[in-house]
Amino acid sequence: MDIQAYIKSGVLELYVIGQLSPREMREVEEMATQHPEVKKELVAIEQTLEAYSLKNQAAPASGTFEKITAEIQGNPISPAPGSKGLPPWLGALLGLLSLLLAVALFMIWNNNQQLEIENAVLATTLAECETAAQGLQQQADRPMALLRLNGTQTILLEGTEVAPASQAAVYFNPLTQKSYLDPFQLPNPDANQQYQLWALIDGVPTDMGVFESPADGDPFIEVPYIADADAFAITLEPVGGSVNPTLTALQVIGNRI
Repeated sequence: MDIQAYIKSGVLELYVIGQLSPREMREVEEMATQHPEVKKELVAIEQTLEAYSLKNQAAPASGTFEKITAEIQGNPISPAPGSKGLPPWLGALLGLLSLLLAVALFMIWNNNQQLEIENAVLATTLAECETAAQGLQQQADRPMALLRLNGTQTILLEGTEVAPASQAAVYFNPLTQKSYLDPFQLPNPDANQQYQLWALIDGVPTDMGVFESPADGDPFIEVPYIADADAFAITLEPVGGSVNPTLTALQVIGNRI
């Protein structure tokens, strides 16, 4: 059973004011025994109605006790001259109406509280969905979309004698002027070293920056676009990179077709 739906159904309020059948009263009592949240809600309703009753109670009019006694004994007495005493049945009716009004106000307040909580949850969920959608859009705008565009070239960088098992790839598109590096088979360097990417223009190396191994799930690294690059290479350099490549630490190299 959905306990929150049960609590919001109004049956607890009817229980407190005694408007349920004996069987229904027992069912509510069993629910309160089995579910602490039901018991807590019953206590809250009782406290609310009690507070409302104390706040709105009024002292009985003069002679009320005598009138009630006389009615019970079958000897109604006439109100004192100038008095406006209410018949007992009317007083009881007004009391019941006040109690029902208190229950209705409490239910409205309780429903508003629930709506505020639900709205807060929905707002949080919406924000999370928007963040996820933005992440997906960013992924779509990155190399996966680039790979599907006409003109995209894949330059495979093969391992050298220094690192024969290493490989990487550069995705290069002159139309979008975007380049991405995929170091898919480069082992993690030592703590005092970093990989550095170079573009070769007529055999002259141009620094394209150092890079870290990408996080899982995002293997591509955006790198500077160099339109007239003939080839790309990666060397292993001290942390921070070098002005010129260390040829003895050349890891991978590949020519642009």
